[in-house]
Amino acid sequence: MRGKKRYMLAGTLFCMGLALANGCSTSEERLEKEEAYRQIGLNAMEEGDYEEAEEAFNNALDEARGLGANEVDICYYKAAAQFASGSLTGAIETYDALLEYDKKNADAWFLRGCVYLKNNESDKAKEDFDKAIQYASDDEMYLHIYNSLEGAGYTDEAEKYLAQALEKRAGRTARNYTVKGQIYLLKEDLPSAEEQLLKAVDKGDVEGNLYLAQVYQRQGKTEEAEACIGAYIEEYPESSVAYNEKGLKEMEQGNYDKALELFNQGLNQQKVTNAQELRSNQIAAYEYSGDYDSAKEAMESYLKDYPEDEAAKREYLFLGKNRQETETESEPETENVPETEQGTEALQGTEIKTEQETESEQKSEQ
Repeated sequence: MRGKKRYMLAGTLFCMGLALANGCSTSEERLEKEEAYRQIGLNAMEEGDYEEAEEAFNNALDEARGLGANEVDICYYKAAAQFASGSLTGAIETYDALLEYDKKNADAWFLRGCVYLKNNESDKAKEDFDKAIQYASDDEMYLHIYNSLEGAGYTDEAEKYLAQALEKRAGRTARNYTVKGQIYLLKEDLPSAEEQLLKAVDKGDVEGNLYLAQVYQRQGKTEEAEACIGAYIEEYPESSVAYNEKGLKEMEQGNYDKALELFNQGLNQQKVTNAQELRSNQIAAYEYSGDYDSAKEAMESYLKDYPEDEAAKREYLFLGKNRQETETESEPETENVPETEQGTEALQGTEIKTEQETESEQKSEQ
């Protein structure tokens, strides 16, 4: 326990820019150890062992002799591990240290605000959110704050931040026009969304095409939507959107394994702008390939992140019944014929509902 406290102190001190002595190790050796501990921490986080991750990140910081981008990055990971393990006080202290080092760090203000929100300290959270807006390079911070407050149940406060964003002048920053377009999309004001997003694209924000495509899809303008997606893919051929489109084409040709590979590649990109759509298509690829176990497992994970998706809930029931039916078909026939027939009827009803919901989703697909 004493050793753990020492490591926590060492990591926090280094986040504040105080150099720690490390004996006679060469700079190259320290860098190698620092990177090795960092990787250990990342691996531990992937495995859900957040305490081990925190200790590894502290060990990495112990090896550093100066504070640079890599050390700041490690501090962010350390705070994330602390947050995930439930050590909210520890996460706040780490963000305190980052802000002591750089008081204009908008991301640190925002993330500390999120921890305060999780800790039921909404007033402190909003103070930090306001600081994050003050130092943010563009208006996208308003959307991050909105999502955090909305997710925590502070709907009225969340709406106030959207109103503030719409009141601000977009200025010369193309991204700000995209943000306004996204907000109008949330409010279902499609004409205003289209106006702002056209300005964003015209001023050079290629990502604005993705949201403009959503506007056109909701308006039933399929060709215009496809043109916007095509413009985005042309600029970013290795993006998550590009992999999704490639996967859909493979699905159309019946190459479900190849489609699944492409959807997974999209989800593994550093920046994923369409995670929900990719995961939904991933489930469909599993299902069409007959791998109902993987489809059901992926759907369970999906519903944890998107519990509001009613169509997915019905599809989950379908997957469960389909898997049971597959298992029944592979077993010798028994005398329980009425029960099997009853299950088939229920399955057919579920399929019909799912297809109807799928058609509805395709018309309003984002």
